[in-house]
Amino acid sequence: MQLIEMLPRYYQLSPPVAELERVLGLQVEALGVSESDTLDQLWVDTATWGLSLWEAWVGLPVDGTGPNSARRSKILSRLRGQGTTTAAKIAAVVAAFGFDAGQVRVEEAPEDYAFQVVLSGLAAPLEAADAAEIQAAVDEIKPAHLSWSLAYEMAELSAAVRLGGTFWTIRETALPAMQEG
Repeated sequence: MQLIEMLPRYYQLSPPVAELERVLGLQVEALGVSESDTLDQLWVDTATWGLSLWEAWVGLPVDGTGPNSARRSKILSRLRGQGTTTAAKIAAVVAAFGFDAGQVRVEEAPEDYAFQVVLSGLAAPLEAADAAEIQAAVDEIKPAHLSWSLAYEMAELSAAVRLGGTFWTIRETALPAMQEG
């Protein structure tokens, strides 16, 4: 509904008033867009220009050059890493880097003062930069006396190979450890 339609008929017929109301209507519409954009900055998942404010707030270096998705992952990882560190928290921090929760598990080895973060269902190992970011995030929240490693479980390797008119499926399977003796 236009603002001029709220005025009496004699104002609607006046060209100066009609123009004034048209301009005011455009300004009201622009304010609505501005308000919506400002509200988007309150959540990491929808923030754009507000990501630098989020980075500063969680103690990350402000990096306006990186892609927004990577910046959001770092911010979410930092936010999830607050409080007592548990295996579930470590898994949540790693999952914040773009993994499904089911793709990340933490295998604890308390007798060795160690744990292993296992990423499963991946088509290939992570890029070095991504692995370095994950390492930095985990190092920041883990107890200092624990050592840890990052392991990959490759996605089920399926390759259809045509041989003599039939298809073969190749699957990668983990074998149990061999026992001596």
